[in-house]
Amino acid sequence: MKQALMKNAAPLLNPAIKASLKRFYKADKPLTPLEPAQRVLVFAPHIDDETIGLGGTIRRYADSGAQITIAIITDGKNSNAAPVEADALAETRKQELRSIQDLLGFTDVRYLDYPDSEIKHVASSERFVELIDEIQPDTVYTTSLIDAHPDHVYSAHLVADALKHSKHSPSIVREYEINCPVPPDAINCIMDISDQFPLKQRATEAFKSQVIAFDGFLALAEIKAAQTKESPRYVETFIENTPQRFIEAADRLKTGDRHYENHFKQANRTVTLWWAIFKNLKLKKAIYQSR
Repeated sequence: MKQALMKNAAPLLNPAIKASLKRFYKADKPLTPLEPAQRVLVFAPHIDDETIGLGGTIRRYADSGAQITIAIITDGKNSNAAPVEADALAETRKQELRSIQDLLGFTDVRYLDYPDSEIKHVASSERFVELIDEIQPDTVYTTSLIDAHPDHVYSAHLVADALKHSKHSPSIVREYEINCPVPPDAINCIMDISDQFPLKQRATEAFKSQVIAFDGFLALAEIKAAQTKESPRYVETFIENTPQRFIEAADRLKTGDRHYENHFKQANRTVTLWWAIFKNLKLKKAIYQSR
């Protein structure tokens, strides 16, 4: 019933939602040039996070000749898909990722295979350290320290802990959005993906094992372009840090209430983007200011 109501309401509501949210995001920030990275390491808690969060930016790195490694942290056996045997689901998700490799242009995939939805119980970042030391990335991408999915939050904290112990220090660490939009004031990196957006959109269509909608994630790429007057049609946005700054932010948030799933709403549907962005926005802004 709920799904049917949203589907019927979407054609009427979605244009108004996009227009109002463009006013909310409106700013005069500069676009961020793509740095000349040779090696990029993307930590993705789940297959499809890499596409939702930075699929267009990954394609830009590929076009520049960078070597891009995607590290998939969980095994995908407990995703929100239709009922299916766990091992078969995990293999299906890996096949879906393989099917988009040429679209996005990443060169390598590593599977850490931690239990899906159980990252909060992973006690050591040792395997993350080993991967950083092996790849020696110029730039590292991770989910945000503040997100409505616990796997995303605890994965980011494991990346921060790994950077403390790694022998290698990347030049840049960027946090990407998935289902918990970052307040506009906290965004300090805007990548133009206008040319790459059609490939990102096609890549999301490969994840047929997932029952969630993806249109909200894609709509945000258009909406958030309002943050810059340089007139891109689509963007991906990030929180850019030095490694030390990212570690310090993780340490400050470590002792607080990290049950963000109780406070914030997922942003996967355009028709519910208002709810996803404005639910407990005052609390969200306060958390970002404390990091």
